[in-house]
Formats: sequence, C-alpha cells, structure tokens
Amino acid sequence: MRVIAIANQKGGCGKTTTAINLGACLARLGRRTLVVDLDPQAHASLGLSRGRPDLDGATVYDALLGAGSFRNVVRRVSENLDLAPSNPRLMLAEQRLHLLPHGEETLSRALAAVDDLYDFVLVDCPPTGGLLTANAVRAAHETIITVDTGFFALYGVSQLLEFIEGSGGGNGRMSRVRALATLHDQRTAFGKEILKDLSGYFGEALFGTVIHANVKLKEASSFGVPIVDYDPHARGSRDYMALAQEVVAEC
Repeated sequence: MRVIAIANQKGGCGKTTTAINLGACLARLGRRTLVVDLDPQAHASLGLSRGRPDLDGATVYDALLGAGSFRNVVRRVSENLDLAPSNPRLMLAEQRLHLLPHGEETLSRALAAVDDLYDFVLVDCPPTGGLLTANAVRAAHETIITVDTGFFALYGVSQLLEFIEGSGGGNGRMSRVRALATLHDQRTAFGKEILKDLSGYFGEALFGTVIHANVKLKEASSFGVPIVDYDPHARGSRDYMALAQEVVAEC
C-alpha cells in the first residue's frame, strides 16, 4: 500500500482538488484507492459526496481517536475508490493527539488495519502545519506539494519543506517530496516564467504533468464528483489522468 500525503500550508493551491481527482483517476486505472480527508474543513468529503453530503457518521476522527482503525470508517465512492470522510470535529483531534504517546504516529497505526485493502492511500492534509499534517507526513511514503503557478508560488515552500523533513524523520521509510504545478495558465508569459522557476527550484522532484486552470474542475467539485465522472473530455480530466499514469509508472 503506497501512502501519499498531499500538502500545502496555504489554501487555494489545488491541494484538495488533487486529492479528489488523482484518487479518482488511480481508481479508473484499476488501482484500489482510499482518499483520507484529514482536513477539518472536509472539502474532500464534500467533493466526493455526489451531491449527498453525510458527515454525521463515523469519520477520520473515530479512526484516529476511537476505534483506531479505518475499517469501520471508509465509505464506497465508486469502483476502486473509497473515502475516509472528515468533519469539523477533527479540529479537536489536534489537542487529543498531543496527549497520546507517539501521537504523531497515530495515522500510521490506524492505516495498518487496511494495508491489504488498497494499492494507494491519498491523504488530504489541512492547509496548516501541526500534528495532523505531521501524522500524514509520518505515515506517507511520499508527500506531494501542490504549488499554484501564481505570484506567491514559492512563498512559504522552504518552511513547508523544513516541516516535512522534521515530521517525517524516524519512520524507517525512504520518504520523498514531489512538487506538482497547479492552476497553470499557459496563455500568460508570467505563468510560463513561474513554471520555469518551479522547475529550477524542484528539479527532478517536479512532476512532468502540469495541472492547468480549468473551470470544469470547480464545477465538478460543486456537484460532488471527480472531473473524470463530470466531464471525462475536459482539460482537467486529461491532466489528472496523466498525473495518475505518472504516479503509477513510478511504482
């Protein structure tokens, strides 16, 4: 089971959109995939709700601090795609995890119970640091940082990299960090220049796939479905399928 954390310490950079749509595309490629919504805002849960949000049942909070397992929390979204939903109650987990011995390893222990059920687990981190994000990085084999190709593209990235390095130590895995360029507008010279800067900063750690700005991605999320279900011919669908193929090729 390959665990991938998807992180950034600011909102609006395509983090949750990537968790939803990469997960759906991996499922389309026949990989059994679980999306873990580790964000108390529950946007990934809403984005996979198919217009019928239900955040009142068992959630990630229960897996971390209740039963200690995801087996009674996950919900089927579609073929090969499951969701471990969140809700605002997860905000309380940060406080309780601090009280637990090795609280930063709680997610890793809980995921062990479903190790035989999935090929991929994608963890949508909250848009902050803290113990929830530390849990995700600690459990992950790799972390994908989503970086929008706007004016503040690289702002705070060095601090996030330091946080990831500090949080991931000691898990015994060859964890690594990858970067994904998102919200790219190829029509502007500025966007192209930022993409060039990202390539220079991350080097080979930058995915070859670029996620372009696409209104269909926002529309799909508003209907609670991945882009491959909403409009399989949209640019966003093609981009995320290319990303999924790139991720699978690295296995």
